Amino acid sequence: MEIRHIAQYRRSIATSLHRPLRHIPHPNITTSPHPNITTSQHHHIPTSPHPNITTSQHHHIPTSPHPNITTSQHHHFPTSPLPNITTSVFQMTSEYIKSLLFSIEKSIRENVFIDVEQSKIELKDLSTGNDWTSLKETICAFLNTDGGIVVCGVRERNKQYKFTGFNRTRESNLLDLQTKFFKNDYDVLVDLSGNIAFEYLPFMTNEVAIIVVRALPEDKKFVKFNDIYYERKLTQDKIITATKLQRQREYKADLENTKELSFVEKAQLQDLSLDKINRYTHLLNAEIKIETTKPSLVKAKPFLSKQYFLIDDKVTTLGMLVCGDDPFHFLENRAEVNCYYDTSLDIAVDKKILRNDVINLMEDTFRYVWGHIKIARTVKDGGRSEPEYPEKLVREIINNALAHRDYTLNGFVSIKIEPDKHLEIKNPGSFKEKIKCLNTETEIPVRRLIAGIPESKNPKLASVLKVFDRIESQGRGMASLVNAALNNHIDLPYYQIKQDAITLVVPSGKLLDETAENWLAGFNTYIVSKLQQQPTPEHKAVLTYFYKSELLNRQRYFTILLSESNNHFVVIDQLKQAQLLYEHAASTEENPIYVLDRVLMKTNYASELLSLIGEEYHKYDQITQETLNLLYQFTQYNQTPLRPFQITPEVYRRIFGKTIVAKPYETLGRKVRSICKSFEKKGILKINDNGYVFNNRYKQNKTSLF
Repeated sequence: MEIRHIAQYRRSIATSLHRPLRHIPHPNITTSPHPNITTSQHHHIPTSPHPNITTSQHHHIPTSPHPNITTSQHHHFPTSPLPNITTSVFQMTSEYIKSLLFSIEKSIRENVFIDVEQSKIELKDLSTGNDWTSLKETICAFLNTDGGIVVCGVRERNKQYKFTGFNRTRESNLLDLQTKFFKNDYDVLVDLSGNIAFEYLPFMTNEVAIIVVRALPEDKKFVKFNDIYYERKLTQDKIITATKLQRQREYKADLENTKELSFVEKAQLQDLSLDKINRYTHLLNAEIKIETTKPSLVKAKPFLSKQYFLIDDKVTTLGMLVCGDDPFHFLENRAEVNCYYDTSLDIAVDKKILRNDVINLMEDTFRYVWGHIKIARTVKDGGRSEPEYPEKLVREIINNALAHRDYTLNGFVSIKIEPDKHLEIKNPGSFKEKIKCLNTETEIPVRRLIAGIPESKNPKLASVLKVFDRIESQGRGMASLVNAALNNHIDLPYYQIKQDAITLVVPSGKLLDETAENWLAGFNTYIVSKLQQQPTPEHKAVLTYFYKSELLNRQRYFTILLSESNNHFVVIDQLKQAQLLYEHAASTEENPIYVLDRVLMKTNYASELLSLIGEEYHKYDQITQETLNLLYQFTQYNQTPLRPFQITPEVYRRIFGKTIVAKPYETLGRKVRSICKSFEKKGILKINDNGYVFNNRYKQNKTSLF
């Protein structure tokens, strides 16, 4: 396709995406997209998508995206879209849809395959009855997962696209999707006109229908089609398991008396901010719902009741959190975040107390944290500076803390930044028992948290925050932490759980840090012998994740459960087959818990060294014992000699920690060299050009070594 034709095509799509739309009338709501302009007034607004060109001038601009089809030939396409959708829905997704359709057309015209189907994108031909059944299954899955887009009139088979176009005589079938097919647990049809929207777009020599599906709020999931509940997994529609359905029903039962809807004592309608209410209505118009700007608090009452900001004319905690004029006056610590920058010199030097509505609290808290994180930059990749934590992750941690905290407790959220150490977020509340995998009665204690289980105590607030683009789907917070660790952006995150308080600690640095690399190097020959290959970076990351998880679990900290279902399916399966991972006794079919091969968890070889050296081993100081431990491990499991300068850093870390102080480090280095020479003279160690190893032929003498 020539460049000029591509540009014309994109302009045509852009024009169609931004043209005025007609709507199904909504009770009490004007159909004008401009809240202060009546429908009759709205007729005088120019419809040209180009602000500096009048409507009459615009008629002379060619709109045909195809060189062989004149503009007049395109006039047979009706310009009005399907009803019941605002322009802004497609403004939000227009760039994505333009790119999607452009890729499909390029594939067809140039006979190349560009894969466009993803977890939130589906193509449907709709030329047969089976296609329509498949469409309903996909929409059901989108509703029950994270939403998505369906392009109707195109299909892909064997890496080839076939374009048939959408037949408008079947428009009623599309409209029926909103009300006639999807039922809740009580077999009642659900009105989904607020979640399913449509648009026609010109494409090649015909047109396609676009279906935009907005996910259901968590307290409305799940819906079913033909008595089957579907969810989206990658690019497929899968049946939701009975266990997951039951868990969701229990979750919804817990929410029946949700505290976010409790009344705020002494608060009245005038204690809400009209500006904040209208900010929310404006953002709702960027979704599927159609709302007007509210001229007064009294006129806003029906809207506030519909959003649960008012119940029986009483202000709820939810309403005060989102739209309160002075939330702290009524909610006290529940509308407060305390931020600390702790350099271990004087924690009070840089402390900030933030008080505001929940949206502004999220933004103010992020600005404080991000500003201080930027002070403590780490240099990586040849001098390129990076913040200690990914920006998106920091935002998500803060937003989730305020979204999912327990608002029945009059406590504040606290965030502490310790540069070069960790970011710590303490939240009022607790995890439900169903999210915990806790087993301390076996030899290997396990304290893991299951990601993805609905846990929010505030589903209505979560729905509001999605409109503000502050949070994503439930369970994503933990998944994001896991992914950040496995991608080496942070070290392993962990939780400290106490009564009415959850503390999340996100260590700076990397999961696969120098300590982990040294640990893996010590067992490299052993790992290769079982894996039958050199471990890949993915193998190393997953092994390290389980290694550090077990160490933290021993210290009574909780870590996030890692399994095939949430991360690294292929890698975990390979490690299982190699018997480097195995299932813990507390493992279940739904939530398998993996632990490492016991050989890999061993760093103390006292029994082996006692057998080799004798009781003299007990008389050695800690530095000597750690030096011998390290040399024994590398000799037995890596068959690699070590030099004193290679031994010193690991021995120092084991005894003194990660922070190196020059003088003690130099002193330790000299002692390690002396230890190696001494044991080489006694015949316990051997030396070659590459360093020291244990002498496997050494026989213990009956007499003392000294």
